[in-house]
Amino acid sequence: MKKINLIYKAMLLGITLSATSCGKQLFEDPYAYLSPEQAFSTPDRISKSATGLYDALQNREFLGGRTLIYADIRGADCGVNTFFGNMPQFSTLLSTDLTTGAAYQGGYRTINEANLFIENLTAKPGVVTPAQEAQYFGEAKFIRALTYFYLVNLWAQPYNFTSGATHLGIPLVLKTTKTPFAEDNNIPRATVKDVYNQIESDLLAAESSLPASDGPEFSTVARATKAAAQALLARVYLYEGNYAKAVEYANKVITSNRYVLNASPLEAFRNTTTSESIFSVAHNGGDNPNTNNALGQHYSPSLRADIQVLPTYVSLMSATDKRKTELVTQKSGAFYTLKYTSVSDWAPILRYSEVILTKAEALANQSTGVDAQALALVNDIRHRSAPAENIIATSKSALLEAILKERRIELAFEGHGIFDFLRTKRSIPAHSTVAEQAYGSNFVVLPIPFDDMQKNANLVQNPGY
Repeated sequence: MKKINLIYKAMLLGITLSATSCGKQLFEDPYAYLSPEQAFSTPDRISKSATGLYDALQNREFLGGRTLIYADIRGADCGVNTFFGNMPQFSTLLSTDLTTGAAYQGGYRTINEANLFIENLTAKPGVVTPAQEAQYFGEAKFIRALTYFYLVNLWAQPYNFTSGATHLGIPLVLKTTKTPFAEDNNIPRATVKDVYNQIESDLLAAESSLPASDGPEFSTVARATKAAAQALLARVYLYEGNYAKAVEYANKVITSNRYVLNASPLEAFRNTTTSESIFSVAHNGGDNPNTNNALGQHYSPSLRADIQVLPTYVSLMSATDKRKTELVTQKSGAFYTLKYTSVSDWAPILRYSEVILTKAEALANQSTGVDAQALALVNDIRHRSAPAENIIATSKSALLEAILKERRIELAFEGHGIFDFLRTKRSIPAHSTVAEQAYGSNFVVLPIPFDDMQKNANLVQNPGY
C-alpha cells in the first residue's frame, strides 16, 4: 500500500501532540507510516495532515528560502558568489547544474504533497465539518498556486513575452500516481497562459474558502488566509498586465482594515507576525532549512555571508532612509542586508507594503497621465522610511519609474529581483561580474534540469541550453 509521509512538526505551528495513554501509544503506528486511509480517518488526523502541508512548503531547496535567493541573485542588487555555482550567472549556467535541478524537483515535491492531500481528503468526505473541509482544500490549493507561481517565473519567460502568453511554461501536474514510470506521467510543458489560469483557479477557490485573518498572529501569518490568497492574486494579475483586477484584489486586502504599515521597515523582519505581515513560510531554531539553505545563513554578515549587497542598490536610497540605516550594514568594506540574521528567520512571501505598491503600479498603468492616488500610495511607502522625502512625478512614465524604483528598494532580497525586471520588459543591468542581460535573452530563464529531460521524453528544453 502506498504510504503518505505526514510530518507533523510541533515546532512549526506550536502543536502539542498528545495521547490518551502511554500504553495506547505503544500499539499505534508511527505517524510517518500511516496509510492514507488511516491518516484521513479522523478530524484530528486530517488537521495534522493539513499542518504537514506547511512542512512540504518549507522544502529547503525551494520555498524554505532558496527560491527567494535565486530570484534575487539573478537580479541586479546582489554580488556574485560561487557558493550557488553558476546560478547567479546567465550564459554559463548548464542544464546539468545541481542547484537548478534540486530547486526544480523541490518545487514539484511540494506540489505532489498538495495534490496528494487534495486527493485523499476528496476520498474521505464528511470526516470533518464542511467549513473545515473547505479550509483545508483552500490551504492545499494556495500552496500549490504559490509554488507554481515561482516555478513558472523561474523556468519560463514572463507572461507578456508573447501575445496571449502562448509560449512554453512548465508541466502542470495536478494529480499523483501509483505508477511513476507509466508513459502517461510524461507530462509536457503547458503554456504560460495555462499555468497562470491554474494559479488563478486555485487562488480563487482558496479565497472563497479560507478564513479571514484575525490580526497579526502566528496562525494567520504562517497559514494561508483569505487575505493571503487576495494579495497573491493581486500580484498575479499585475504580472499578467490585468491592472483592473490587480487594483480590485489589492483593494480587498486594503479595505479589510486588518493591515497597516509598521512604524519601521525593520519591524517585519524582527517580529514576523506584525501588522503588515500577510503570509510567510515559518521556521524556528529546530525546524529550518539548515546551515546551507536558510536565508539568514546566506545573507547575514555574521553567519555564512555568501550574499553581498551591491553599492548600486545602496545608492538608490538617501543617507537618512531607514531602509539604509536600519536594514543595510557594512563589514570588511562590503554591504549586507539585515533583513535576515539567523537560521530561524521566516521566508517573507507577502507583505502589506507590496500590496500598496501593486495598487500604485496598476493605477499608474491604467491612467493616461499622473494618477494622483498612485502617487500618494508610493509616497506612503517612501514616507514610512524617509518622512521628509517626497516623490514627484510630472508624467506617467516618470511615475511608473518611481514606483518600480520604490519596489526595488522596499522589496529587495524578498524574491522579486529578476521577476520585476522581466515582467516590465527591462534588461537585467550589468552588475558585479555579470554582463547586461537583454530582455528576451534565452538565459534569463533557468534550464529544465538534464535529469528531468532524460526521464520525460515529452519535455522541451528552453532555448539556448
